[in-house]
Amino acid sequence: MNAPIDWQDFAEMTGAASGALTGLLFVAVSLNATRIAGHRGLRASAAQTLVMFLVPLAMAMALLSPGQADWALGGELIAAGVIAGIILVNIATIKRALGDDDRRLISIFNRKTASLSVTLMFVASGSVVACGVADGLYLLLPASLVAFVTGVLNAWYFLLPPPPEARPARKREEEEARD
Repeated sequence: MNAPIDWQDFAEMTGAASGALTGLLFVAVSLNATRIAGHRGLRASAAQTLVMFLVPLAMAMALLSPGQADWALGGELIAAGVIAGIILVNIATIKRALGDDDRRLISIFNRKTASLSVTLMFVASGSVVACGVADGLYLLLPASLVAFVTGVLNAWYFLLPPPPEARPARKREEEEARD
């Protein structure tokens, strides 16, 4: 299969976008580091966003590795999807253990369907490629797009203050008392 050569431009563009978006996330988190560091749910949401940006980077690295067999490329894509899935499940477990006020605060970051679809598309793509069918690589485009859009939305939310209804009750009461 010669498909990875055909996919080199896609891999280079995706890898570059992944690196740039990861930098955006670090800037967004740095601007609100005090708020994020003090909140377990926000830290978990930042980690979730980081995973969504790094999975396409792993894909790009696998596609750009020269001279590999189909089974090796497929295995790398499967591994990227499975590892990301395991990390995202662990992050979801952390989020479920939070109190109601904390879960309400991070509700804008909860995109279970997006996370699940990205990881499943990577695993499906790797499975098809490992069987020697290059068309499996076409699943990497929607997987990367969903990962990037989800991550960009999360990074944007890290730049914004939380909406009043999502803030913990004690913080809302303090703010109302000041007004």
